[in-house]
Order: sequence, then structure tokens, then C-alpha cells
Amino acid sequence: MGFRADRCAGMSGRRPPQTTEDLIAPLRTRRWLSEARRKSLHLASLILPLWILYQPLPWPHSKRAWVALILSLTAIALTIDVIRVNDDRTRRGFKRFFGEMIREHEAFSLLGSTYLLIAAWLALELFPRPLAAAALGFTILGDGFAALVGKAWGRRRFFHKTLEGAAGGLIACLLWAVFLVSAGHLTWPVALAGALVASLVELLPIPLDDNLGMTLISGYVMRQLWMGQ
Repeated sequence: MGFRADRCAGMSGRRPPQTTEDLIAPLRTRRWLSEARRKSLHLASLILPLWILYQPLPWPHSKRAWVALILSLTAIALTIDVIRVNDDRTRRGFKRFFGEMIREHEAFSLLGSTYLLIAAWLALELFPRPLAAAALGFTILGDGFAALVGKAWGRRRFFHKTLEGAAGGLIACLLWAVFLVSAGHLTWPVALAGALVASLVELLPIPLDDNLGMTLISGYVMRQLWMGQ
């Protein structure tokens, strides 16, 4: 009887319930650890929107000063990228130093960090400072956690992304929205709209780098709601 019950359970197609070890196992793979090293730098850039919000240093404070700083950093990043893309020795040096942290498509194009600086510069030019910081936070956290969750547990494909990864990015964006509202930087409608729009842009196959698309589109939507309050 026991054998028959086990056989029937196996034939039913039901998978045994996952244990904690099963859930943690993907986090030990080389593929996920490589993505985690890459995204650790991306997530560390959260210091930028926090710096914009709280301005702990004597400089920069004005919008002009912020734009000057970010534009200078962007110019430096662009210069390095142009040299890297066009000089074989520099490109090989980057590859040896950063290894798998540089994606294949970045070998002959701008790095994600450069796109993020461009997004920060444009956001500061186009939006009020709290909205620029909010949009950058949605981009950094949403894109970062979408990639980490998708690499670990992504199963259901949607275009070139996974729904599990999108859910992870959405949760990260919602937590950032809660922080922004709790700290008094934004209202609930503005913050939630930014979180939802940024998550949607990350999921959809929009022909624009996520750092640019998520920041600019979510910032634009938030600005429309901000101005209507």
C-alpha cells in the first residue's frame, strides 16, 4: 500500500514542497554570484539620491552646483568609456580588472554606471530635486533587485525578463516609496506612481537603457502629479 501511494503521488505530477535549502541554493551558483558582484556596485550608488535628499556636505547645495557636479562626473565617465571602447589595451585592462562585472554588450558601448550618471544629470535638469532623487532611487533599487531576484528564482518569462524578477523590483521600489513618504519628501500618490511606473518600464522591452528609461519616465509621471497637487 505504501509503495502504491508513493507511486501514485509521483504520477500525479506534484512537486515536493521546497525546503529552505532549495530556496537558498540558487544564491550559491556562479551565475548569481557574478550578478550579485555586478549589482553590488549598482546598489551602492543609492548613496547618490540619498546625498541629493539630505545634502550632508557644505557643497553642493544649489541646483546649479548639483548639475555642475554630476555633469563633471558624467564627462569623466564618458571620456573613460570612449577611450575603453576605442583602445584595445584599455579594453583588455578593464576586462581583466572587472571580469564578469562588464556585460558583453558593454564591451563596445557605454557602461551602466555612465548611463546612470547621464540619467542623474538629466533628472536634476528636468525635475525638482526631491523628484530627481526619488526617480534615481527607483532606478537603482528596482533594476538591482529585479536582476538579483530574476537570476535566482526567475521562471516565468516575459519578453527578456522574468515575472519573479519584476516582482522583486516592484517590492524594492515600493519600499523606497514608503521611505520617501515617511521621511516627508513625497506624498503617497506621487511616490506610488513613481514606483509603479519605474517597475513597469523595467519589465517592458523599451529600446532605452533601464537607467535612463526608469529615471526619466517615472520622474516625468511624478512631476505631473507633483504639479497637480
